[in-house]
Amino acid sequence: MGVGRYSEVLGNMYLRGGWLIAIALILVAVAAGEFIFDFSAPRSELQQMGAITSTLSFRTADYYAFKAEMEKKYGSSVETFLDLQSSRMTAKLDGKLVEDKPGPSWFSDARGFFLVGREGHLSTFPFEIDPAKPPEFGRQGGGGVGFMKTKWGQKLPAKYLDFDDRDVVTDTCVTIASSDIGWPGQFLFLRNAAFCVQFWKGSSPGSMLVGVVVADGDPWMRPFTRRLCRWLTSRAINRVAATDREVPPDYAACVFVDRPNRPRVSEKLQGFVYEVRRDATLAIVN
Repeated sequence: MGVGRYSEVLGNMYLRGGWLIAIALILVAVAAGEFIFDFSAPRSELQQMGAITSTLSFRTADYYAFKAEMEKKYGSSVETFLDLQSSRMTAKLDGKLVEDKPGPSWFSDARGFFLVGREGHLSTFPFEIDPAKPPEFGRQGGGGVGFMKTKWGQKLPAKYLDFDDRDVVTDTCVTIASSDIGWPGQFLFLRNAAFCVQFWKGSSPGSMLVGVVVADGDPWMRPFTRRLCRWLTSRAINRVAATDREVPPDYAACVFVDRPNRPRVSEKLQGFVYEVRRDATLAIVN
């Protein structure tokens, strides 16, 4: 083969390789757009704002057992500490850290509120949901006005907290377990999920399906929570429709809690809000 012919073949190989790389990059971009940024989902023109926090439960008996263990191991001069923020138990001897272990805490609930609608016509939806034990039908108050005022009263305009617990009523609740969605539930380490319809009876009355999803996925799952939440919320809306003859709720929200025993709340809580259209499809409210 001559030098000219060899150069031509080599050039064709580079050209084909360039096209393959370009196609691969396009496929990666399309996949990222669909499964990470959820670009194919319709967008709503409504407005929303909200705040979310979570609660971890901890038995004091477990701490006292740790304290007794440390005193037996290091003597009565050892100092023991329980940090509820990080859920860790530590022991110090003469100011030096000698033990540091996670406390046996567990996820209790997610609570907060969502405001959604148009400027001047926002509906308020407080919530407090434990996926392992959803609130009872007819419960008033959602997450409780008192809790909202204590937690966020200094940050919110007073008009958003000008209501009482009778203005919010919990209606139908449905649960979703990993076994309900087959292998995806096992793959996503889904622990449990509960979605409850909240009725707002104050100004600009409306209804919202609020869900709390708890999972123990690895960090790789976090970028996909936007798409996962919309998928699970759609399933929950269909399940509510199968048990309730009422029209679909006006709005929906999904709170995704990933590995709730981790200390930093900002990293483990993600919330997404949707407008529910009359055909029950979800439009993302940014």
